[in-house]
Amino acid sequence: MALTRDYVESAQFRYWVLFLNCMLTFGSYYCFDMPANLENQIKGQVISDFTTDTDTYYNYFYLVYSWTNMLMSLCAGVMVDKLGKEKSMYLFIGFCLFGSAIYALGAALTSVSGASRFGIMFFGRFIFGLGGGPITIVQNAFTATHFKGHELAMAFGCTLTISRIGSVVNFDATPSLYKLLAKVNQPLALSYTLFIGSGLVLTGLVAAFALARLDNFAMKIEAGPYKPTLAADGSVKTKKKMSAADVKEFPALFWVLSLTISLFYSIVFPFMADSSSLLQQPKFGLDGTAASFRASLVYMMSMIVSPFLGAFVDWFGRRTSIALFGTSLTVPVFLLLAETSVDPVYSMIMLGIAYSVCAAALWPSVQLLVPIRTVGTANGVATSIQMLGIGICNVLVGVLRDKTSYKVVMFFFGGLGVVTVCTVLTMFLLDRDLKMYKGKRDAPNDGVEDSSADLQVGNKEGEEPLLA
Repeated sequence: MALTRDYVESAQFRYWVLFLNCMLTFGSYYCFDMPANLENQIKGQVISDFTTDTDTYYNYFYLVYSWTNMLMSLCAGVMVDKLGKEKSMYLFIGFCLFGSAIYALGAALTSVSGASRFGIMFFGRFIFGLGGGPITIVQNAFTATHFKGHELAMAFGCTLTISRIGSVVNFDATPSLYKLLAKVNQPLALSYTLFIGSGLVLTGLVAAFALARLDNFAMKIEAGPYKPTLAADGSVKTKKKMSAADVKEFPALFWVLSLTISLFYSIVFPFMADSSSLLQQPKFGLDGTAASFRASLVYMMSMIVSPFLGAFVDWFGRRTSIALFGTSLTVPVFLLLAETSVDPVYSMIMLGIAYSVCAAALWPSVQLLVPIRTVGTANGVATSIQMLGIGICNVLVGVLRDKTSYKVVMFFFGGLGVVTVCTVLTMFLLDRDLKMYKGKRDAPNDGVEDSSADLQVGNKEGEEPLLA
């Protein structure tokens, strides 16, 4: 493609940026849930060698990822705003690649004790966590830079779709891949399977190089999202830099939104971490492959419908109402799993719809509530709160599985669903400015030309319009 000013200003350029931005997280999302599809192998070959609390220790792999994300995401948001997207992007992808390789290496050291192998794999997940969540913050910053207003949720939906293709491929391919490799070399099959996932992270690194080239060119010629903002007298306005004091200006709605995101994802991700084994309850009559396929339906639904939902949310608005519908679906999902022997395929489809709906309504709303210069920091804060909740729930689920019953675990997730619905109801009361309410359909009626208008101004009166 010929990079010219006209090309940078075109829709084709934006969608190339979107494609490369989507590919940043394909490999990391594939690797994130690999333990879920290799749970029995990890517990049988590594954890059971030194403890009987295998469910608790298995969930520590997700705990360390979540809590590392919690701490790193706060730094990552500031890094994106202060150091720039490109440097942050390379650093975080490097963490993902290095961490996933160490995790696979720990599985390969069959000559050492199970406790030592667990320690190495735990360290690998720690390193992986330094990049896994923060790379999505970089991704969100690129999205918010190149897509404004009524394209924003659509672009977020596309990034989620490609990421979830990685998750779906993992759930559908990993069990079969392990079985194939076990026929070649049983002792090292677990490690080989994990190394393949690590190799897929390289796709993100390749995409990062290409994305940086496009973004840097646009910045160099001051075109596209980097086109200078002009004052009324024709002079070029100076962009105001993000400062730590801006966090104090985040509205109450942002904090409740972040709590809602944390609660909702504390249902989905901890459940998905244990889903393959949880769905192998005798009452369902499923083997490992069938259980993994049903679990993959959650991400498969998201993969299929997220771009369309994103475009719908951009047009329709009413984000809080959409989030209420999505969070409410979680309650019947876990009641069905707890109280009936109905094939889990229906519950997984419902959970997939809930996940898709909430992802399309909640995460893009962060961009609507804060000044554009603080998008990286705001996403970092929201991600940190999210990961704190996920980490706590991972520990609780592991303990509940070791000490109680399957039904108790399902009721725990259902109870979280009820709490999440309550926080969404609170958001209705706080959205006094209707920032989460309005969509493109409202523009002809109220004179609003761009729902991102609030993104272009600072928090304080007199601040000039801002571009990413």
